[in-house]
Amino acid sequence: MKSTKSVWSGAGREVQGLRGDIKKALTKLEDEQQGLGAGGSGVQSAAAQQEAYHSWKRYLDAMSGRCSVLQAQLEKAADHLEKNDQAVRSSFDRLSDRYEETPGVGGRRGEK
Repeated sequence: MKSTKSVWSGAGREVQGLRGDIKKALTKLEDEQQGLGAGGSGVQSAAAQQEAYHSWKRYLDAMSGRCSVLQAQLEKAADHLEKNDQAVRSSFDRLSDRYEETPGVGGRRGEK
């Protein structure tokens, strides 16, 4: 499996975008909630609406938090993968340097 930093970073940006959409939805939900007060004057539908609002607000806040954590993890994975790829590449380069002068079977010195 080949992975690149850009793929992981791209996934992080997509999750960041999702978090932005969630924040917009939360703002819209809060804006629409204004003026409804603390549940109305004893009206059951107003109380049910308040309960639904608080439930959605908790859900969207939690999703936004999850997106934030996931974004950070994806970006960290991208950095670690890139560093790991560089370390692997470097270790093979060192191996090649060590055996660069070793001639192949039937070959001449300096040929690869």
